[in-house]
Amino acid sequence: MEYAIAIRTEIRKCMQKKGYNLSNFAKESTITSSHLSSLLSERPSRPLSVHQLDRINFTLNNPEGCFYELYVDECFLSGKPHRSRVKPFLLRCAELDKKNCIEQVLSRMMEDLNYISLVFEVAEELHAKGNIRKSLVFYECVAEHERYQHSERLAISQYRLFRAALGKDLEKNRDAVTRFSPFRNRLPVNYQLDGLLQLGNIYFSLNDWKQLGESADELIALAKIVYQEQQQRTTSKGKKSSLKTERHLVVYYGKGYLMRAVAYEKQGLYEESKKYIKGYADLSWFKGLDENATNDVENFKMFAIANSYTLDMLMGHVHILQEYTQYLLDHPQEILTGLVVIIEAANKYGFAIEETLAKLSKKMVEEERRDEIISKGGWYLKFHYQLAVYLLRNGQTENGADSIFEMLESSILCNDFSLFIQGISLFESCKDKVSDSQQNKYRNLLERIKEHESFDLSHRNYIALLLLGLDKTRSHFSEIL
Repeated sequence: MEYAIAIRTEIRKCMQKKGYNLSNFAKESTITSSHLSSLLSERPSRPLSVHQLDRINFTLNNPEGCFYELYVDECFLSGKPHRSRVKPFLLRCAELDKKNCIEQVLSRMMEDLNYISLVFEVAEELHAKGNIRKSLVFYECVAEHERYQHSERLAISQYRLFRAALGKDLEKNRDAVTRFSPFRNRLPVNYQLDGLLQLGNIYFSLNDWKQLGESADELIALAKIVYQEQQQRTTSKGKKSSLKTERHLVVYYGKGYLMRAVAYEKQGLYEESKKYIKGYADLSWFKGLDENATNDVENFKMFAIANSYTLDMLMGHVHILQEYTQYLLDHPQEILTGLVVIIEAANKYGFAIEETLAKLSKKMVEEERRDEIISKGGWYLKFHYQLAVYLLRNGQTENGADSIFEMLESSILCNDFSLFIQGISLFESCKDKVSDSQQNKYRNLLERIKEHESFDLSHRNYIALLLLGLDKTRSHFSEIL
């Protein structure tokens, strides 16, 4: 009870300091005198709500959130958290970024894990209002304290944390996938669809073709089940109930086939990939398509054409190069990915692509700024890696080295250190043939990133050895001179 007295004592002091008595304060705050008296009494007969506290602060011209640290105890007057006070208080603290108050309340609530459902309610309410960042501390609390590992509440919390964690940093994305993946099949079906789609996108960016294929298989199977159930669950008026998902069901169905086709392609299983391309090439048969879904179906049709060209190129069908080049010129948004495929095929089968490179590179630069191209992440890195290989094989060492540098710098921005190491290895294969300025640039780059926090110890040791080798080479040349 002493805590209840503390906040009331501070409020009365503030009222007195600003010249208020109960009567004139009640009039200005629109809280009745009798109500105010019972709220602020040394022996209060009723608890103070956070709304009333905000009203008092507003009348006293105090900053928002004043007395909140003292109000924490008001939430536990009976020794246990009181729902009618705790939930509004936590929502208000989240709104005002009162992190310390949130931590205090959650810590005391988790002394009894039966209240974890209330924490989840707060998280979901914040999330529904679009306050994603502010909801995370509550989802983390659920994830940490939920006793039942197969509970839907825990799975949804892990899903929300997973989605919030995704960004351009590939290593952080990898960690997010590792944490979320075990919970994917415990989610409600609508979240399962979205979760599998996001997992597939991340596995693609991580070049994890095995996991991409497995996610695709799960997504295809689930989308088929949902579609069949929707067709059976028809109302008397002929309307079909549907799940609340981020995208139309046709997107999950088509993306499942697309992801599986890509997984096979990246593993060199081109004939198997072709079979799955057919699975999304024409989805016009899908029932219940709205305008957006119809556009998605058209996009899948375009993807199927582009990916069929990709397979032909990777299978060495050089005769379609001119036709494919024209297709890319007509669809400039596909140029970057198309260039990666063309250069990779040229490196594999040894044919010349100078004219194609000139046309498509010029068009790509015309259509997009450099920073927009770099924002495509992995594709931009793969483009410069394959281009460097092509240039080096064709005797254009300095141009090839420049392409490697572009890849290395961009991989640091994307935090993609698997490709960074590939780029380092490629430069090491040609470093004796590059210019002095490129040698210096290489050394400076290694010095700059040798202690990068995202490198593991083996990577740092590898770079240290490379630098040591450069020092010895420089010392050797100095002795000769």
